[in-house]
Amino acid sequence: MKCIKERKLFFKKTNYWFADTPFDVEDCDAVFFYATKKDVSTKGFYKKESSTLIIDLTRGLDAVWAKMKRMCRQGIKKGQREGIKVELNRHHHEFSLLYKEFSKLKNFPGFSSHIENYIKHSTLFTASLDEELLVGMLTIEDERHLRCLIGGSKRLQVNKEKRILVGAANRLLIWEAIKYAHVKGLVEFDLGGYYTGKDQNDPRNGINRFKETFGGVLRTYYNYTKYYSPIYRLVKSVF
Repeated sequence: MKCIKERKLFFKKTNYWFADTPFDVEDCDAVFFYATKKDVSTKGFYKKESSTLIIDLTRGLDAVWAKMKRMCRQGIKKGQREGIKVELNRHHHEFSLLYKEFSKLKNFPGFSSHIENYIKHSTLFTASLDEELLVGMLTIEDERHLRCLIGGSKRLQVNKEKRILVGAANRLLIWEAIKYAHVKGLVEFDLGGYYTGKDQNDPRNGINRFKETFGGVLRTYYNYTKYYSPIYRLVKSVF
């Protein structure tokens, strides 16, 4: 289980990842549980289902590779041939700028306001070619799980030919993250969410298709929220 504490203005927020069940926490205005395993009813907590794709690392890397779709493996090999370099925990500032620009172009503010705090508690994977950052992915982990938290790339800022290269860099980056998690002895690689809505025009369907090429299994987790401060709850609901 991973705990991350944040402070916004005079409010204190506590975040837990990968817990079995939610529980009360002292000395905070609100507590949030993400990717919680069990579906329970706990007094005062709001619950929301959250679907994601999970890769079982206990099967070994050869089995993980074999389950990937052919186009995914080809993209990884292309990234290797092109000399794309994947690095850990470097280029934090560059990634922060890349992600904020990517979010702006996608019209999705997302994690932008929290990214600096999460960088302190996460593992950053970046993929570059000739010192140019193409893709970045921030992940969060505990002793058993690694989850893709947020990612950004230059695919919205480049021409069609380079978008193919960025796609290869993205696949190679995720493959290197999978290998990293396996070497550390983690048991699950979480691709960071899966859209289960019925709107066929929702752009998240395209993200689903990309993630599906890695061969993960659909699983339902649960997010729980409890507000201890009525003022914090009011402020959050407004903004």
